[in-house]
Amino acid sequence: MNKKTTVEVYLDFRKFEPDWDFSLTAITDKLEISPTETVKVDEWATSKRRSTITQWQYSTGVIETTDFEKELQKVVSIFKNKVDIINELKDELGLKTSFCAVTNVYDGRSPGYSFPIEVMKFAVSIDTLIEIDEYVYGFSEDDLDDE
Repeated sequence: MNKKTTVEVYLDFRKFEPDWDFSLTAITDKLEISPTETVKVDEWATSKRRSTITQWQYSTGVIETTDFEKELQKVVSIFKNKVDIINELKDELGLKTSFCAVTNVYDGRSPGYSFPIEVMKFAVSIDTLIEIDEYVYGFSEDDLDDE
């Protein structure tokens, strides 16, 4: 099976203190955006462990592409007019945000990692870091024979 490179970009809200909880609906109501995923403290994160954090997340989903910039821009376009609301939520609830990209690289086809000015301005305006998690999967002998 020939897998293709994928990119997922998400923005999330959380607090980095164990067992700290906050209202997920407060974030949804203020932003007027539905999350793609939520986690509540003490919910089962896996069949063997409970979550130690509450998290509200909006994601592009996993998209088969090497167009890294396009996926970043999708999230920024949704939230760029919500900067004041995001900062209010962070102040009121003591939250942190993460703007993350996760790539799964197959067959050596890695996206180019560049950040348009609009993306960087957005990240600075909400005082958040941009994180990249890259997972690179090795080549098989069959892949090398095809060249």
